[in-house]
Amino acid sequence: MFRMNLPKAIFTCTSLTSLVLKHDISLNYGLEFPDVYLPSLKNLELQIDEVDKKFFSGCPVLENLKLILQHMSSVYPEGYVYIPTIQMPQTLKSLTFEDHSTLCHEINHRVIDTPSLEYLHLKIMTSVFSELHMSVSHFPNMVEAHVDIQECDSRVDINGAFFEHVCWVPMLLQALRETELLTLKRYTTMCLFGAPAFKFPEFHYLLYLELDFQFFNTNFLLNFLHSCHVLEALVIYNWEKLYHLPMDYNGPTPPTMVPSCVTSHLKNFEFIEYQDAAAEREFVAYLLQGGLVLETVTIQLKSNLDLETKDNIVKGLSAIPRGSTICRLNFFD
Repeated sequence: MFRMNLPKAIFTCTSLTSLVLKHDISLNYGLEFPDVYLPSLKNLELQIDEVDKKFFSGCPVLENLKLILQHMSSVYPEGYVYIPTIQMPQTLKSLTFEDHSTLCHEINHRVIDTPSLEYLHLKIMTSVFSELHMSVSHFPNMVEAHVDIQECDSRVDINGAFFEHVCWVPMLLQALRETELLTLKRYTTMCLFGAPAFKFPEFHYLLYLELDFQFFNTNFLLNFLHSCHVLEALVIYNWEKLYHLPMDYNGPTPPTMVPSCVTSHLKNFEFIEYQDAAAEREFVAYLLQGGLVLETVTIQLKSNLDLETKDNIVKGLSAIPRGSTICRLNFFD
């Protein structure tokens, strides 16, 4: 495939404030990567195969970075030098980082030491055979964070090596404890679910929490809710399938009292792909009865349920007493 190298002069353009490079643009200059000095660059979007660490070191005021590292082929171009460590600029306020390159190499290190970061969207494609390491700083200014770890080896033993090589996920959650909005996709949740001796950090500002589950577990949810002191909105997406092997939750038994956010702050709850398993039904009842300020509970039923089952679910959940006199219970197919 034809790849076009940029003129080296573009890397020292002092007036450049925004730059977008996608697809067939190459930043592979081998050992002779040009010097980079872009003193005015604040917005950068890269959708490429690889990026040299020199690039970011020459962007002293960069605030918004969207970096998508694509899956490289196993045949590297002549002169290619693999750089396993990517260190994000410390000046960033917004970072969207999708990394597919970890599927190609055994050892990678990603460093997000960005204390001014306010927005994070992290999507990592990883293999059970990779040795990806992630280093992060505390993010005191974080407002919105989305974390999506994607496991490409679908046949891996879920109680085995997968969780061992993503042990940095609990550390990342700790760094995100100041955020107001948090979404965790299903393999991210699984990493926390299976982490040994994991304790949720205290979320003193979290208002919106969205969780994808492959293995629904009430104790996991209650432990999470006990750490979310002012949570106003909770969204659960249930990916659980009948053929999935059960997985044990390694965390402690939650306290017996109802989480403070449920009794005093939680206004909206949504359960997507609800199928009325015993644990799901008990959790919905728990929130309906304990949620003293709930305004809306939305249940989206699993699409493959028959009409009689759906009708019984609606009748059963509608009959549960509610702790909030203004709570509306909505059902969608």
